[in-house]
Amino acid sequence: MGTKMGVSVILTEMKSCGILVVVFWVLTPNLLTSDAADRTRCILPRAVSQVVLSDVEDQNLTRPTVERFGPDKPISHAGVLPTKAIGISAESTGGDLSWHRYMAVWRADHNDIAVRRWLGLPVQDEVQVTTRRGRVSPRFLPWGPGSFVVLQTPHFEILSRADAESSQRIARDVERLYWVWTQMYFPLWSGRDQVTVAMDDWDPAKLSVVEHLSRQANQRLSSRTRHRIVLLPDARTYQLTISNPQIAAGASANVAASQGFYSDTLATSFFYPQENLSSLAHEIAHQLFEEATDRPRRTRTAGTTKDFWLIEGIAGHFESFHAGVSLASVGGWQSDRLQYVRYQTQIAQQSVAPLEILVGNRAAIQTHGDLSRWYSHSILQTHYAMDKFATESDEGPSPTAQNRSNLLKRLADIYRVDVSDFPSLQAANPQWTVERIDRFVMVDDAVIESNPAYEDASSLCLAGCEVTDAGWALIPNMPRVRWFDASRTPISSRQVRRILDRADRIEQLSLEATQIDNDIIEIVAQQKSLRELDVSWTSIDDRFAAGLIDCPSIQTLWLTGTQVSDATLNILVKLPNLKTVDVQRTAVTDAGVAALQSSHPEWEINPLRFSP
Repeated sequence: MGTKMGVSVILTEMKSCGILVVVFWVLTPNLLTSDAADRTRCILPRAVSQVVLSDVEDQNLTRPTVERFGPDKPISHAGVLPTKAIGISAESTGGDLSWHRYMAVWRADHNDIAVRRWLGLPVQDEVQVTTRRGRVSPRFLPWGPGSFVVLQTPHFEILSRADAESSQRIARDVERLYWVWTQMYFPLWSGRDQVTVAMDDWDPAKLSVVEHLSRQANQRLSSRTRHRIVLLPDARTYQLTISNPQIAAGASANVAASQGFYSDTLATSFFYPQENLSSLAHEIAHQLFEEATDRPRRTRTAGTTKDFWLIEGIAGHFESFHAGVSLASVGGWQSDRLQYVRYQTQIAQQSVAPLEILVGNRAAIQTHGDLSRWYSHSILQTHYAMDKFATESDEGPSPTAQNRSNLLKRLADIYRVDVSDFPSLQAANPQWTVERIDRFVMVDDAVIESNPAYEDASSLCLAGCEVTDAGWALIPNMPRVRWFDASRTPISSRQVRRILDRADRIEQLSLEATQIDNDIIEIVAQQKSLRELDVSWTSIDDRFAAGLIDCPSIQTLWLTGTQVSDATLNILVKLPNLKTVDVQRTAVTDAGVAALQSSHPEWEINPLRFSP
């Protein structure tokens, strides 16, 4: 049988331009995990007025028992943990010790003025944002005085023509991204030396973090410079702006089709307000690696390195940023980019591209014949290195347990950052061990239970995965989902209806070879943007097809192997946008197909090819 390549939604979303488990002993100091975690969890700045939620209450991020300070240390309402729970030990030295101590500050009570002062957090808010009318714009922007506003946060300067609400929201979002980035990539961060100086004489056996910082009243983290962002009001204005040759110089030809863009030559990111944070996170990651790392100034990296795949891959990994109330997560099986890779490997049967195929500089990669696949597989490699955790054993960590340290060392080499003071990175191998990376994208019930799905996801593809109907019962209601693919899993109509009950913006719905029946027509009929529907090899019949009249947006319809008959064709001819339909292996007669072809010669009918 032919392969259906109907991933239009996720292709549209492609943009060009424990935290770890305990086996990472020194390398991942004080980050947050559960025993079966597949995502990195970092701590967010909080306003004094905010209640510090426990893992049971922080429902925006995960379900109970997962959001934890270590395998068996749930977050307390005070946010304070014993010293040994944050991993500081006599074995930690040099930069690793500074990293541990930096995370100890984040674990400390955010209501304490000493902690807030040292981190540069305002007294009553999570982010300090000031706004003034813009006077002089950069030379590459033809903006007159007073035609824009300037928002300043501790680490960003935003030149905005967007509305005030969106501007304020993005100002807060980029600060959160900044702090999470510093926790994950501390060895590369330019502020690491300030941390070392401030925390060098802290003796956790004698003083708490708060007590130590209270004695450091004259010391606080400070940024060398603010990172510049240009915020446009909408997608059209964004496209017109970045099409300016002065701005787009050196960028790929399809930069105007992007949803965010960082220019390393101008040291500026360009955005417009969007519901999803992925583009913002991607480009801010680029900006921080270029501008906030402890490397030689006035050097650009992205255009010259042969490891351009890693520069894009690590930014693609950061796209999966998801904020809860007190914690943020990065990575994990639910990353949008991994949904596309999962479809490629499990349904389209494409092999995973090896690293040697991905290598090349920016100019070479921009001429790549299949750029979307190159991006998704580069991001898969970085997800594998950052997210795949081994379990502790008597023999020590497995080879995959060192993948994150190897990746960080490779990033340090790319950005010319001296990490010689980080013992955990000195033994790193420039290559990491790839053990069945094609299996890495597989998801089963246990993975979902340990790493719960977020309800605000825009895509979910578990096609071909080892998820039972009980596993689907763990997936929450997803009102924002646009691409939903449960193909070749035993999901029932009951679970489909529960998960998609409030969804009204689905563009692609794939339920091939599932346990659904006619009952799902209720969900299908409420979709006004649905372009592609696949219910092949299910028990649906003409009663289901009768409900399709309420979904006129459908362009592609797969009814292969179902129980529909010629009666369904009378419905299909009334769908104004239908272009492709497959009714092979059904009760539809040859005469019915011939009549359909005669009345609609422009349609592609029965495009699949079956072996005799």
